[in-house]
Order: sequence, then C-alpha cells, then structure tokens
Amino acid sequence: MPKENDGTGNERELGRIIREHFPSLCAIACKLVGDPDTAQDIAQETLIKFWENQQAGGEQPASVKDYLFIMVRNESLNYLRSLSRQRKRHEEAARESEWAEDTWNNIIEQETNQMLQDAIDTLPPQSKRVIELACSGNSNPEIADILGIAINTVKVLKNRAVQKLKDYFAQDNL
Repeated sequence: MPKENDGTGNERELGRIIREHFPSLCAIACKLVGDPDTAQDIAQETLIKFWENQQAGGEQPASVKDYLFIMVRNESLNYLRSLSRQRKRHEEAARESEWAEDTWNNIIEQETNQMLQDAIDTLPPQSKRVIELACSGNSNPEIADILGIAINTVKVLKNRAVQKLKDYFAQDNL
C-alpha cells in the first residue's frame, strides 16, 4: 500500500479497498449488531481507522481482508458492549427515579396525614373519636356500638366534624 501523499494513488487505493471490502464488512457487522444502518457505520469507521493507520505508517498486515474482518468484528463487539452499558445506565436511572418518586410520594403522604391529624386534634373529644374510628374503616353502626351511642348521633357528630375540618383547612391553617 502506498505511504506517500501523492493524492491520486492514495485515493485509488482507498477506493479499491472500499469497493472490495465494504459490502462484506457491512454483512459481518450486520450479523453481529442486527441493524443494517449501524452495521454500515461500523464498516465505515473500520475502514477509516484502517486507512488512517496505514497512512500513519502502521504495520502492513499479511492479509488486509482478514485484518479488516477482525477489526469490524471488534468494532461490532465494542458497539454491543457500549449499548449494553448504556441500557444498564438507563435501567439504573429509571430505578433511581422510581425510588425518588416513591420516596417523594411517601413524604407527601406522611405530611398530609400529619396535617389531617393536626386538624382532627382541634375537634371536640367525641367528634374526634368518631372521625378516628371512621378513618380506621369502621361503619356508622360499628362506631355507634363502640361508643355506646345512637347511629343518628354518630351521623350528626360525623357531619359536624367534617364541616369543622373543612373550615379548618379553608382557614389556611397549613
């Protein structure tokens, strides 16, 4: 391969190498990476690296064809490794983002519960107890039974408590 920079001879030699090897390099890269466009990019990069190495006075391989095939294989494997690392980084970032979102939602939930508890603490004792039992999932008849009062009394206490809670939050006690 010519090493001098006469222009024409170098261009002809590069053109010959591209015509002779580019299609097979693309086929090898495509088989490894599974994407024709990426395979063409890898084949082009391989030829460029090879040519630059030759122009810089690099060692002349015994078989250009074998040397290029090894180069394109290595470039394809490097691409796949890079792709794998990139996927892992994206997955890790997604997990961290999910964790941050879950943490943020947990903080908001805790703050909201604390604000609600602060508001419930302002209620009269019996209304407070009715609301706490209702928040625990008890029905009106169950609350009446637990407190030993009439169901209608539970309904009245609950309605008054809910109205006082609405007023509490409307006053911007946050």
